Amino acid sequence: MHEFFIVQNIIRSVEECLAEYPGKRVEKVVLLIGKFSGVEIDLLKTALDFFKKGSVIENAEIVIETEDLKLKCNECGKEFVKDKWDMMCPYCGSLNTTVIAGQDMLLKTLELVED
Repeated sequence: MHEFFIVQNIIRSVEECLAEYPGKRVEKVVLLIGKFSGVEIDLLKTALDFFKKGSVIENAEIVIETEDLKLKCNECGKEFVKDKWDMMCPYCGSLNTTVIAGQDMLLKTLELVED
């Protein structure tokens, strides 16, 4: 259940950003979650509901965007999306590929308004 620790880190990051903008409050938080990041989105939502109470994001709209697993073939140069953990290039069959998206979890944007 590392989602609880993730939420605590999200809140800490938002607090640090908010400290740079006195008199503002958080209206919206957008998270980008890679489908292969290891984060369970339903557990993350549960953790957010629990931990946001009393925090700087308590009344903020939380938006979770998902990102597909995207790879690039180092042989033929083509990029492609996979829906399962499969590193093989569908164009040339090479396994010499690099993950370029879908494994990360990011605090994508914050919307702040006057308090």
